[in-house]
Amino acid sequence: MRKNNGISLRMGAAFLRNEFYDLSVYRVSFWLNFIYTFLMMYSVGYVWRALYAANPAVTGVSLPQMISYAVLGVALESILHPARGPQSYMMEQIRKGAIEMDLMKPLDFQFYMFAKNMGSLAVRFLFLVLPSLVAAFFLFSLQLPDLSCLFGFVSSLFMAILISFFLNFMLGLLGMVTMSIKNINWGYNAVLRFFSGQMVPLWIFPGVLGLIGHLLPFQCIYAIPISIYIGNYRGIALWQALGVQLIWILLLWSGSRLLMRYVFDRVMIQGG
Repeated sequence: MRKNNGISLRMGAAFLRNEFYDLSVYRVSFWLNFIYTFLMMYSVGYVWRALYAANPAVTGVSLPQMISYAVLGVALESILHPARGPQSYMMEQIRKGAIEMDLMKPLDFQFYMFAKNMGSLAVRFLFLVLPSLVAAFFLFSLQLPDLSCLFGFVSSLFMAILISFFLNFMLGLLGMVTMSIKNINWGYNAVLRFFSGQMVPLWIFPGVLGLIGHLLPFQCIYAIPISIYIGNYRGIALWQALGVQLIWILLLWSGSRLLMRYVFDRVMIQGG
């Protein structure tokens, strides 16, 4: 295994800055993604309006809360979708046979992937998420959280980003062994979208489906932060939700480090 000189914040910041400059060049792509995000928000907003017109008690929360939930779920997809995770870069490097250049860098590989991911995430947040939410505020009267909910939402969103990264990173590590995760990635994305509560809140899932949704880490990516934003978690419930996210961060971080050690040992044997 390569020698690891540990985590350098200065080197990490350099990778993050380079990724920011690299992604900000493709302005046409950003405009297309912005239009897609806007159309999706418009669609889900009016779908929920139609559902509430037929049954005002369909979700147990008010229509403004539900529209805010759905619109925010679409906006956050721009930064939390698995296709934009580190596994995409890792699989491309594996395909080109250049992954060893990343492994040989005198920097912790997981931290390196995290810095690259945060650079691209920062670009999408500034150019896609924020403009989309501003447009949604005027078009759909997007609900703004109070101060306590805002603090909880920001904290929860940061933990959601970490959880999403760890899951995607482990998927990329799996690709170093299988050499392809195309079908696995497709299945993972389908399960994530269903059990994360991105479009449909987990609290309206029936029976066993609701139980499964609350046992999986996917709820930590969309359902918990958005539920905090609309005020569905307050007081003790808010702190409990943040605690659930923190537990999953510790579990996934530990799991990712163990998996990285196993995969790197396996890659060394294959190369020998």
